[in-house]
Formats: sequence, structure tokens, C-alpha cells
Amino acid sequence: MAAKINKLLRGVMLLGMIGICSCTKYNYIDSGLANGVHDCSMWEYFKTDRYNWDSTMIMIDHAGLKPLFEGTGEYKQITFFGITNNTIVRYMLDYNRKLDEDKLAGEEVDDSEYWHRVTDIPASVCVPLLKSLIVTKRLMLDDVPDGNRKLIDGKSKKEYEEIDGIVVPTMLSELFLWVVRGDYGGVQHAGYASLNMAKRLSTAENWIVGSTDIQTNNGVVQAMGYEFLLRDF
Repeated sequence: MAAKINKLLRGVMLLGMIGICSCTKYNYIDSGLANGVHDCSMWEYFKTDRYNWDSTMIMIDHAGLKPLFEGTGEYKQITFFGITNNTIVRYMLDYNRKLDEDKLAGEEVDDSEYWHRVTDIPASVCVPLLKSLIVTKRLMLDDVPDGNRKLIDGKSKKEYEEIDGIVVPTMLSELFLWVVRGDYGGVQHAGYASLNMAKRLSTAENWIVGSTDIQTNNGVVQAMGYEFLLRDF
């Protein structure tokens, strides 16, 4: 019991870190952008930054998808919209919170249903989550055109209009990607370029990629910000 409490406390501490990190400019993740080219596989790159990718590696291995990230799988080049440790911890805590709510509502919930480790998440859940975020080719920020995705006015339910940008297939579904450029020195759209993504033709939220174009020998990591949620994927 003490071990479970300690794990939950660590989760709460990580969520506190999420709140701090998500306030940084552009939700930047220090996950390799300063040294964006890595002469190794994507898997080996993850091992150099366990602060961000330790739980990600466990989830990938648990899902049986490690060869894709080592460069020995079906696709020799991939782009991964990478979910960091913080995103996975939040996903687990949200799941456990829902079980607590069910229990308070009088439903029968067994303690074995709670997720205390990444490997407690069923592989059947991990596989579609990861495959929804893997594109089976290299994809860089410069490959994505400017665009937008905005709520449609006057609709009774949440709907988005996808404007320009690009649609890319993942191993399981499709993503809509677009770039938004800020102004610089009084020149419109001459400033910082942010890469944005969403699940295509859905009510999913818009998300900004935290660190772009982390290049490895077998693909590119587009690292999602710490605030990214898995609930739509």
C-alpha cells in the first residue's frame, strides 16, 4: 500500500511540473532541439533523455512496437508525434480518477483495475494510441504549409474547419497539420513558425508541437508539449 501511495505522490508532483513547464514560451520541451540532429536510432535518442522519454519507451516496448523506433521494423523511416512522460502520467492519473468517481457513485471497482505502472495499461490500449501518432515517413516542419483549424460559428456542437495545411496518414488514422507564423520586426508572418496538429475531422483539440524536427537516423521526433492530452487519440 505504501508503494502505491508513493507512486501516486510522484504522479502528483509530475503534474505540478506540467503546470510549470506548460507556461514556458511556445510550450518548449528541452528534448533535443538545441542539438536537433542525432547520429543514432530514435530508440537510442530516447535513452539519452530519460527525463522526457522513460515512460514513453516503456509504453512502446509494452505495445510491441520497439522495432519501429530502432529502425528494424516494417518502416525504416517514421515521424513520431512524441508523447512525453508527463503526458503518460496524466493519462494514468485521469484513468484512476475516473475509477475513484465510479467507486463513489456506487459502482463496483476492484483495486486491480487501477494503473500504477505504465505496464498496467493494457497493450491493447497502448498500440492504437501510439499508432495514431506515427507517420510512416520522415516529416519536417518545412514540409507542412501554413494553415489554420478553427471552430465553426453557429454550430450546436463542437466542429472545426480545416484550412489549408496538410493531411497525413498515420498507422491508424489521419492527422491534420498546419504551421502558424508570427510577426517579426513589423513584418507579418516573418517570425517564429509553430507546428500544429489535430486528429483529422474530429472534435479533438488543437495542439502545438513543443519541440520540432528532432532528427535521428531512422526518423523525426515532433515532441508534443507537456500539456498534450491522449484522450482524443
